Amino acid sequence: MVKAEDLYKSYGKNEVLKGASLEASPGTITALVGRNGCGKSTMLQILAGTLKADKSSIVFFGNDTSKDKSYFSKYIGYVPQDDPLFEELSVSDNLKFWAAGSKSIDKSIVDRFELKDLLKTRVSDLSGGMKRRLTIACTLQRTPPVLLLDEPTSSLDLYYQESISNIMKDFVSHGGTIIMSTHNEREIMISDVVYLFENGKTTRISKEDLDMNDIRKSFLIQDK
Repeated sequence: MVKAEDLYKSYGKNEVLKGASLEASPGTITALVGRNGCGKSTMLQILAGTLKADKSSIVFFGNDTSKDKSYFSKYIGYVPQDDPLFEELSVSDNLKFWAAGSKSIDKSIVDRFELKDLLKTRVSDLSGGMKRRLTIACTLQRTPPVLLLDEPTSSLDLYYQESISNIMKDFVSHGGTIIMSTHNEREIMISDVVYLFENGKTTRISKEDLDMNDIRKSFLIQDK
């Protein structure tokens, strides 16, 4: 289980997280929902180890990250909002780089992400949807048990939204854990647990208690 407790983070005088907490189990999708600037991306960055919290307790599968920072790279695959790809390189070269320099590429990932015919294509020539798919594919090259997704389908058309949703479902069906920030109603509905962010804190809502009407009243959700 991923367990984060009492997360605090300020940017100057702006307190973004004020004791936010989260738990996520293997085989589940957890959605982080709230208005822009509420702390969703900040929490994901802290969980990924790319941002240091002012105060936190983060445990991955019983391993305390305060005792060993290598647990972040061992357990976490992080997909930020902006695709961290090398635009001048090919799809194949990007996959090799994110596989820690391995000369071999995971063929199952190439097939799953429909990349076979694009391996020699420069990333700069890809559509936004294909870049997003490639970013997630690169992240999965290292087979992380936990996948952090920051707005995974933002600005994508319905085809790519559906495609990435299917990839997420497949990942958790094999025991993976997904934690994602989202404004997308479809992504909220496929999640097992939702955490609402407000005033720097989080409120947990299980799937059986999820009421989209209440969420729409309190948060800015993209139209379906």
